[in-house]
Amino acid sequence: MIAEVNFVEYGKQDLKGYTLIEGYPGMGLVGTIAAKYLVEKLKFEEIGYIDSNIFAPVIRIHAGMPVRPARVYADKASKVAVLISEQVIPRHFSHLVAKKTVEWIESKGIKELVSLSGVQSSGDKSQMVFGIAANEASRELLKRYSLREIPEGITTGVTALILLGLRNSKVMAISMLANVQLSADYKATAEVLKKLNEMLGLNLNVEPLLEEAKQMEKQLLEQLQKLKDTKDNAENFEHRTPLVT
Repeated sequence: MIAEVNFVEYGKQDLKGYTLIEGYPGMGLVGTIAAKYLVEKLKFEEIGYIDSNIFAPVIRIHAGMPVRPARVYADKASKVAVLISEQVIPRHFSHLVAKKTVEWIESKGIKELVSLSGVQSSGDKSQMVFGIAANEASRELLKRYSLREIPEGITTGVTALILLGLRNSKVMAISMLANVQLSADYKATAEVLKKLNEMLGLNLNVEPLLEEAKQMEKQLLEQLQKLKDTKDNAENFEHRTPLVT
């Protein structure tokens, strides 16, 4: 199979000068939970999606309709766009997804990227939000919004590769990471959204997240488990099915 990843828009979308919030699944599912909460509470308009054959054949149903695994939303008033994926990107396709995302970001003239993710930090730092800058110019954002810079360490996944892809770009790009303790950490997500409020003036009430995200957490974990079960069942079927000659 030749992997294909394409950004599809509903009509021509002008995103020049926008800030993009990126929510690919990562540690603590912070990016996915935060992005989903943001677009639902602020009623962002869905403007496109990612069309790809790398996604598992498991589709979430919402309000009686199928929902695409990865979608793009935007709000013209605030000039903020949101990219959300509800499926974990397979490791061997991370480079391709990151490359296509970087190409799309630059082609749309997006001025700023804020990736949302999590990190595990020792000690009592539950309310601390960390930051990684894609390039020297972007480090100013870390200082401006009091994000604790991670000077040395390792970061992984699609988000890490997106930052690397923007290393020599004019796009101001940072990764904002909350300290996570759970596989789906809504408390860490709330800390990230508080910081986003400060950065972008979104006027988003994050207090209901602590209650509502419990249900979101359950749904996401069930969905990810279904993805795993589907993959395992498919692999078992392939191994057990005899060849027809």
